[in-house]
Amino acid sequence: MTVVELKEKLIAKINSTDDEQLLEHIADIIEFEHNPDNIHVMSQGEIDAVKEGLEQVKNGQCISDEEAHRQFEEWLKK
Repeated sequence: MTVVELKEKLIAKINSTDDEQLLEHIADIIEFEHNPDNIHVMSQGEIDAVKEGLEQVKNGQCISDEEAHRQFEEWLKK
């Protein structure tokens, strides 16, 4: 697929959706890519999620990347 074809496909998908949250995510990604000097300020929810994840790692409540991929592949088969 060429860049032009990809752009046309994305434009068509964007034009066919009314999902405001999806459109906001797309806009955020494009804005970030065109202005990488922007600093993302995390919301309190994001900060809490990171803290929770770090605590889980500290307590050994995590799996390896390989195991995550295995579980993901298993999930896709269902």
